[in-house]
Amino acid sequence: MNEFNFPGWRPQKSIQVTESDGRTRVFVRGQLYMSWPSGDEGCLRLAIAQLHECGLGPREELAEAFGRHVNSVQRYVRDFAEAGLQALIAERRGPKGPWKLTPGLRGKILLIVLREGVGKLEAIQQRLAETWQEEVSLSSIQQVLVENGLEAPLARDAGGGAVQAELWNREAERQLSLALDVVGEAPRASVGGSDGSGCGPGKETGGATGHAPGGEAGVGDMRMAYRRQHSPAQRVYLDQLEQGAYNAYAGGLLFAPLLARYQYLPTLGGVITIATHEGYSLEELALALFYLDVFGFRSMEDFKRAYREEFGVLMGRTQSPSLFTLRRFLHKVRELGRGEALIDEFAVGYLKAGLAAWGVMYIDGHFMPYYGLHPISKGWHGVRQMPMKGSYNFLAVDEHFSPWLFLIRSCREDLLQKIPELIEKAKKLGAKTGVGQERLDELIVVFDREGYSAELYRYLDGKDQGEGNRRALFISWAKYADKWVNDLAEGQFNRVAHVTYEIRKAEDIPYLETTRLMSKYGKIRAVVIQSARDKKRSAIYTNGPAQEIGAEAIVQWICGRWGEENAIKELLHKHLINYTPGYVAEELEEQPMVENPRVRELKRKRAGLVGELNRLKIELADHLLPPPSHKRRAPPRSRKEVLDRIAVAESAILLTDHELDRLPAEIRFDQAHAGEKLLRLNHEKKRFLDCIKVFVCNLQAQMCRLLLKHYDWKKEVVPALAMIVERTGYLKLEGGQLEVTLRRFTDREIDYAARHLCEDLNNMRPVTLDRFRLPIRYQVE
Repeated sequence: MNEFNFPGWRPQKSIQVTESDGRTRVFVRGQLYMSWPSGDEGCLRLAIAQLHECGLGPREELAEAFGRHVNSVQRYVRDFAEAGLQALIAERRGPKGPWKLTPGLRGKILLIVLREGVGKLEAIQQRLAETWQEEVSLSSIQQVLVENGLEAPLARDAGGGAVQAELWNREAERQLSLALDVVGEAPRASVGGSDGSGCGPGKETGGATGHAPGGEAGVGDMRMAYRRQHSPAQRVYLDQLEQGAYNAYAGGLLFAPLLARYQYLPTLGGVITIATHEGYSLEELALALFYLDVFGFRSMEDFKRAYREEFGVLMGRTQSPSLFTLRRFLHKVRELGRGEALIDEFAVGYLKAGLAAWGVMYIDGHFMPYYGLHPISKGWHGVRQMPMKGSYNFLAVDEHFSPWLFLIRSCREDLLQKIPELIEKAKKLGAKTGVGQERLDELIVVFDREGYSAELYRYLDGKDQGEGNRRALFISWAKYADKWVNDLAEGQFNRVAHVTYEIRKAEDIPYLETTRLMSKYGKIRAVVIQSARDKKRSAIYTNGPAQEIGAEAIVQWICGRWGEENAIKELLHKHLINYTPGYVAEELEEQPMVENPRVRELKRKRAGLVGELNRLKIELADHLLPPPSHKRRAPPRSRKEVLDRIAVAESAILLTDHELDRLPAEIRFDQAHAGEKLLRLNHEKKRFLDCIKVFVCNLQAQMCRLLLKHYDWKKEVVPALAMIVERTGYLKLEGGQLEVTLRRFTDREIDYAARHLCEDLNNMRPVTLDRFRLPIRYQVE
């Protein structure tokens, strides 16, 4: 009988493959032939080829033992016979080229570098992820830049770690740079190049050139650098300037010399420590926000309608930052929490530069409503005469109504609390600018009836510190004066104060001096004025003695307080200080105490029960007293029913009183609102943006003063300046100098004023505030 046909018996395989303990083993006729770590595809293919080469098994048996197709086994044998072991090594599956770096993705990377001027690999990676949701490694980005001649390889430091080189750094190529001076032309120093201090070309500090950004106009080397010292994006920008083009925002460059003179960029850079953001330097972002207010963009969202290619010239870039870049930048500013410090730094700059004067300070509060969903504190809206959610902006202006100090606070704080804080802050800043102690003590503050308070007057008079420790001189309107000012005789108003204004005509106001006894304060000096037109009288309170402040000066200052109202109105309508660039709500450390809603409900219920009890008593009296002859209608209820209802009402009132006694009158806000907590708004972004808006307001006022030398209509100087600044023009770079040519004006007076204003600004030796520091020359065609 054939043993191979025995039922249930199978012949033993000559080749067996097993896997155990992380290794693959091949047995031939029970003997170990080969062993290798599991998963090594090259060793597996080599084993198949060797077994077939040695005649230890046919292809079919090898395919069955190793679990491969017979065609694969045949290919392994053929490749090994033709090219040896190298042909059996597995290659990477999929496309062999950099499949992620598609032409579209390469174009996006080059667009970010060449058009937007982003120079850091990390910034390029971040922009790709945020704008197009493309996740690309730094090595892939560097590969694209190297292939296009834009990036040097990664440098290695001494420790062997990779160090990212600057995108446009050419320090390693110094051996290839030849100093070729053109015959007949003075050698031109590179922008940000070596000046003997050991800094190589292209070295920058704070995102700008070797020159201090925002420094005095005309200082430093203003000649253009050779093209080889600039990045491709910078070369594109300079080429566009050399070719020349009309620009819708050309008039904005008129502010360049004033921005340099009044230290706009250094002031911001000294407080905000963000060097760069998404490829833009702090100086470029600050200039973008400055001109955003100059050209009247009502919000960050409104910035979408800007011509980015033309707006970028104002900051020395081919394109201005996008709306989303500015929003993310403001979020970083909020995280710094330096808004109050920036306000103080700008205030010091105003006092030092003469944009604001020390001596008289008008203080007032402006309510900014909030229409969002967050539960925040409510304040009093003075215009709508109703409580609303919002915040307060407490502003201080000088004698000429130039805003120089402000506080943005929650509605939980009012003007009575902020006046002392503003005075202390102003004195501290005044001392920092060099104001003497005697002048600091002679500070005069003027505020309206909202600051009427005996406690505040005592504080300003220094009565809590003893005699002779006055904190400030105050002038304010008196409340409740109509009860006694109208009792004064007409003949007592025998003196006249001549009050002058900046715009309107001067007027003569009759007045008299007297003293009044104020509750919780004592004797206070009062000046009563009477309107010459309608004979209406008002009283003014002050703690300044007659030898220090004359009555006419008091009348002049208090009547000029409307100038502060006009300043707030200008900030509100022209600079939009009510605008907040996004709200960020935060939880309060401690929830405030509010009226218990259950107590309020029980009080309302008790009031209804008391009213019902009174009606029942009247009905009972109708039963006891004889009815009048004309009333013969029988009462609807009997006397017993009325008495029963009276007893029920009295019992309900007693139970309500008992329940009221057990409840606390006040509870925490979250307890009163089913766990919902009261929040507060983070105003850091708004403080930063309002600092820029106040600076724009003061700079425009200074520009108006320059314009008034050549323009006679004082009332119309503000719209005249707006016409000049918003005028389109032609920009062209010629001989290293930026020519700014504004279109001519049909109005001859404005055309004359614009030409002479350009001459005055040219005398300041203006330069652009970007990295190029190009000299500017203004003219009208």
